[in-house]
Amino acid sequence: MADRVIIRSYRRVFEVDRRIYRVDRWALPVPGGVPLRAVGYFAAAVLAVVILGAVPLTSELVGVLSAPLRYVVLPLAIAVLGTQAAPDGRTAHRFALDWLRYRWRARRRSAGRVVALEGEPVRWDGELAVRWDADGASLHRGRVKGPARVTFNVPVALRGLDARPGGDGDPGDAVVLCPGSVLEVRP
Repeated sequence: MADRVIIRSYRRVFEVDRRIYRVDRWALPVPGGVPLRAVGYFAAAVLAVVILGAVPLTSELVGVLSAPLRYVVLPLAIAVLGTQAAPDGRTAHRFALDWLRYRWRARRRSAGRVVALEGEPVRWDGELAVRWDADGASLHRGRVKGPARVTFNVPVALRGLDARPGGDGDPGDAVVLCPGSVLEVRP
């Protein structure tokens, strides 16, 4: 039986890891070369150290480190950790961006929209389509706070409502609620 290679994902096959093996005629003393991503992490870390050294509050913290630690050892450690770490199978910078995006977004979301917490007013500018089951078109309990436009598909009787009928009471006619008024549906 011939030896078989099991490839669990084709992404690894087509994902080319670009590496630097030599600079001009000088071969780098790192077996396997230096990943280009590590060079990017190193440059970003050096840039971050320079920027943090210029900011008044953090300049004292950065100033505690000696120049070789600040400009070589710390960025090199960040570059090595950034290329070696793969949380959730992602690159370090992609994981960090996703983590930040997760922390800064709204906590409660539904269908890509922010969901208001209990007691907060919710503005809805779209249409909400409701389809009843096959047993028939029957009304269910509900409450709508105005201003709003409500359309019923079955005949209804309006009692004690601060609203104006949009038609003559036939199914499909709309009821326009005034601001602050509440429509309660009681089957």
